[in-house]
Amino acid sequence: MKKLTLLLGLAVLVFGSWTPAFAYNLWGYQWSSTSISYECDMHGDYTTQCENGKNDWNRSTPVNLTYGGSNAGITTTAGNFGNVSWSGLCNLSQVSGRTILKADIQINTHYTDSYSSLQRKGVITHELGHAIGLAHEDSLGRGGAVMYSNDGRTVYSPTRDDIAGVNAIY
Repeated sequence: MKKLTLLLGLAVLVFGSWTPAFAYNLWGYQWSSTSISYECDMHGDYTTQCENGKNDWNRSTPVNLTYGGSNAGITTTAGNFGNVSWSGLCNLSQVSGRTILKADIQINTHYTDSYSSLQRKGVITHELGHAIGLAHEDSLGRGGAVMYSNDGRTVYSPTRDDIAGVNAIY
């Protein structure tokens, strides 16, 4: 009986104090403020999914992406860039030291025109994650993070791991 009590007590101690490990990766860059202006210069469902991705990051992290028009810090455009190796691309086009001043996101409609709305949202949300400072996270597998590095991801909104990464930055 003492062994069982000791074993149960040990199990409660070990598992009761367990906290999940996170695997997020950071680019090493961040904005000077959590309030970041953005512009989605796209059309139709692309604009809708850009708004949905922006809302996901705003709801789940300290980041507040706000409409900034033509002077926005983050600009997102969609176009047919052909049969290349990417469906979405984020370029930190202007930095000062480790501070992001401007980020440009391009969505490649050559691929994404055939995606579902949810898949498009996943690509845009992923690229917005780069624009706010997250790098790829593949160790959790395709269902572990929106920052998974290819379109085989099965999540389309920030996960606990993605959120923990942004919280670590800001």
